[in-house]
Amino acid sequence: MRILVSDPLSQAGMDLLEENGVDVTYNTELSYDQLLEEIGNYDGILLRSMTPLNEEVLSQADNLKVIARAGSGYDNIDLDAASKEGIVVLNTPGENTISAAEQTMALMLAISRNTVQANQALHKGVWDRNKYMGVEVNDKTLGIIGLGRVGGEVAKRAKAFNMEVIANDPYIPEERGEKLGVELVSKDELYQRSDYVTIHTPLTDETDHIFNKETFAKMKDGVRIINAARGGCIDRFDLYDAVESGKVAAAGLDVHEEEPPGKDYNLLELEDKVILAPHLGGTTVAAMDNVAIEAAKQALMVLNGEPPRTPLNIPRLQPEEMVKLKPYIDLADNLGQFYAGWNEERIEEIEMIYEGQIAEYDLTPVTKGVLQGLLNPILDEEVNSVNAEMVAEERGIKVSQTTSNTSDDYSSLITLKVKSESQKKELSGTIFHDTPRIVAINGYDVDIVPQGTMLVTDHQDQPGIVGQVGTILGENEVNIASMQVGRDNAGGKAIMILNIDQEIDAQLKEKLLNINGMLDISILTVAD
Repeated sequence: MRILVSDPLSQAGMDLLEENGVDVTYNTELSYDQLLEEIGNYDGILLRSMTPLNEEVLSQADNLKVIARAGSGYDNIDLDAASKEGIVVLNTPGENTISAAEQTMALMLAISRNTVQANQALHKGVWDRNKYMGVEVNDKTLGIIGLGRVGGEVAKRAKAFNMEVIANDPYIPEERGEKLGVELVSKDELYQRSDYVTIHTPLTDETDHIFNKETFAKMKDGVRIINAARGGCIDRFDLYDAVESGKVAAAGLDVHEEEPPGKDYNLLELEDKVILAPHLGGTTVAAMDNVAIEAAKQALMVLNGEPPRTPLNIPRLQPEEMVKLKPYIDLADNLGQFYAGWNEERIEEIEMIYEGQIAEYDLTPVTKGVLQGLLNPILDEEVNSVNAEMVAEERGIKVSQTTSNTSDDYSSLITLKVKSESQKKELSGTIFHDTPRIVAINGYDVDIVPQGTMLVTDHQDQPGIVGQVGTILGENEVNIASMQVGRDNAGGKAIMILNIDQEIDAQLKEKLLNINGMLDISILTVAD
C-alpha cells in the first residue's frame, strides 16, 4: 500500500503508517501539474487544507481508495467527485477539543489578570502593579453558549476553578448538563447572570453576530467575553463600542471574521482591553499529533476494508439503489436543514414516515440524511452517515421510522415529524422531475423548492399581511424569488414561505414581526 502525505503533518501519523507496512511518500512541494501526474500512483492521501483535490485531480486518481483530512475543514476536497470515483473521504473532528478548551481558559485568565498587558509593559521597563490590578474567576459565573465537546471541556475546567457554570444549548438533553454540573438556562438568563460569556458553536444563521449591541445590552456591566469558536459570532463593531463604553470590561478572541485581519481591524486599537490571538485553538503539539494519528488510523481502516469512524461522503450503495435513493437522500437532507432553521427548541423525538414506492428500499441512508441535514447546522461536531444515529442518541433524541407501500397523492412521499419541548412540527416532501419539493408544512398544502435563503411566516389569515411583507422587503431591497401561501380556513391561521435573494438582518425581521396579525417569523437557509 502506498500513501502520499501532501501537506505538513506530524511525524507521529507517518510513523504509524510505516509501522503498519505502508510505503509513505512525504512531499509537500508538489505543483498542481505534478499532483495530476502523481496522484494515480497512490492508494491513499493524507492532507490538511492546502492540497486541492478537485474533480480534475480526482479523475486521475485511478488507484486512490481513501482521502484522509487531518483536521476538520474540507473545502479543498470535492466530495461529489470523490464519491463518483468511489473514494472514501474522512476527516478528524474533535481531535483538537482539549486544545481549544485550554485556549479558552487561557484567554479567560489572561483577560482577568491583565497578564499580557503587564508583560508588554515590563518588557518596556515599566513596573506598575496597581495599573494591572486583576479580578479572580473564583466564585464568578461563566455562561457557555454551546455545550458540545469543547463547551463541555471548558465547563469541567471552569468548575475546577470554583466557578458557577451555566449554559444554553437547546440541542442537548438535560442529563448532559446534570452530568457536567451545569445549569441549562435560556439565552437571556445566561446574559443576565454571567460574569464571563464564551461561545462554542458552529457559525449558523442563528449564531452569526450573536454577540451584538442587543445582546451586550442584556449582559451585566463589566462582563468579559471569550471567543475561541468562530469569528463571525461577534459583531466586532458592536464589541468595540461595548468595550469603549465599559459595558464589556475585556475580551479575549482567538478567532476573527477575516483571518488574518486587515490593517483596518478596529479591535487592534483596544490593546489594553482586548487580547487577540492568531487562531491558536488547535495549534499545540498534542493536537497536531492527534489529528495526524487519527487520520492515519482511519486511512488504514479503509485500506483494510473496514468502515472509517468519521466519513464525509455517503457510503457507496449498489448502483441501482443509488439511482433510486440519491434524490430522496438529498430531499431528506433538505427537510432536515429546513427544520433546523425553523426550530429553536431542544428536539426530543424524530419520526420518519415513508409512503409509496420509496418504501420498498432500505431507507436507513435516507433517515441518516435527515439527521445530517437537521443536526449539522446546529452542532459543533461533524454529523455524517455513519455517526448520525449515534449523535442523535447521545443527545437523547428518539428516532423512529415507519413505512407504507401506498400513498394517496404521490408515487413516493417522505414526512418528517419532530417533537420538541413544547410543540410538534411536520414537513412532507417528494421528488418532481429529480428536484426535491416540500409539499406540506404542518398540514398546510404548499409546493416549494427548499433551497437558498427562505423566510417562513406564521400569521393570521387577514387582508393586507402578504402585501405588507412584500412592501417592507422591497423597501429594504430584498428580492422575492418565489412565494407560497397556505391556510387552514378563511380567517384562521396561515403560513407563507418566501425564497429570497438577500439576507434579512435582525432589524428587518423585527419590522416584519411588528405587522399586525404576524405571529412568528423564521429565517433559514437550505444549502445545496
